[in-house]
Amino acid sequence: MKRAAPLLAVLLLSLPAGAQQPPQPPLRPIGMVQPRPGPAPATQPRPQGVRRAAPKPPAALAGPKPDVKLLLDAPTTHGPWTMHVVNDGDIPVRLVADARMLALEVTPRGARKPVRCQLPADMRPADDSERAVVLPPKRSYSESFEPRLYCFGERELDALTATSIVVARLGWPERAGAHGPYAVSGIEGVEPEVAPLAAIESPPVSLPDEPTPMPADEAARAPDDPDPVHLSLRASRAVDAESPENLGVTVTVHNDGRRAVRLRFRPETLGFEVTSNSGVQRCGWPTSPSAPAREYFTTLAAGASESLTVLLGDYCGRAPFDSSGLVVVRPDLDTRRAGGGAIGLKTFDGVVIASTPTVVRLHRGNARPRSERPRLDPPK
Repeated sequence: MKRAAPLLAVLLLSLPAGAQQPPQPPLRPIGMVQPRPGPAPATQPRPQGVRRAAPKPPAALAGPKPDVKLLLDAPTTHGPWTMHVVNDGDIPVRLVADARMLALEVTPRGARKPVRCQLPADMRPADDSERAVVLPPKRSYSESFEPRLYCFGERELDALTATSIVVARLGWPERAGAHGPYAVSGIEGVEPEVAPLAAIESPPVSLPDEPTPMPADEAARAPDDPDPVHLSLRASRAVDAESPENLGVTVTVHNDGRRAVRLRFRPETLGFEVTSNSGVQRCGWPTSPSAPAREYFTTLAAGASESLTVLLGDYCGRAPFDSSGLVVVRPDLDTRRAGGGAIGLKTFDGVVIASTPTVVRLHRGNARPRSERPRLDPPK
């Protein structure tokens, strides 16, 4: 080892002038294994022109397609409607029997694009495990639902009209991947194993014509009155309420006549007919109107209107709002016991009922939700 250094020096000195010295390997201690070069760090830039390989898509799921059909029964423009899921095949399947998964595409006459309707995320099931049932061959499952709960809002409610075309889809067509969730799938151990379906689609149906309602009788018209009082009542068309505590409705009275009208338009003269899962209930102010005073009365000029926002819980209590879902509210104004005759005022003393109800979508009810197992239709 002592001669190696002078010999290397002699060799270096013997190189011609200007010649490049050969690269020398790095010195390492004897016995140390030279590490092999590893992969480049992830932070290093990739060479230009080199593309990263795309992940391999999952293999297609094998098996025959299940012969399961979705049918929609829509006898009216607003509801209730019924969905029917029928297994026309010879293989039993697993079905998520839950109308909350429905999505509706409604195309009014002359429209270029359909209006898409579905429940908000907090009212839809998160996965396919909550209401799964076995649907045997030649059996069906039916469930009724209220379409206004899905088609909610001005544009969506306007689409629910006669001659509109409706297509229903049941499932998760946007979310389903290689492992679900699926609306229809095979059953473990049953051969042949059918291919799962993320969603099933109904044939299009046309909403029927409905009879035109008769005009309301003008109770305030007197036979000898050439210029009768003509009032109308309107309310919020759609109210989306997270809970009953913040369920407010704005009611507006409008003077459609040609002369000014004085009336008592206050919370105690309003009432509501409320239709919910608990049935139909009449809701009124908890106490009778107090003795009249001039400041209690409003004068509406011809063509003028006035609005009042109230909480439905002050009128109805808890019962109509025990469960989530659709609540239909029709307000009315009753001033028959709230006139101003006792203090010498000529006032409107009658009843006005709103011609169009308010649709309320209640996300959460007062009572704890009950979980019910879906039941198949009786065999035919």
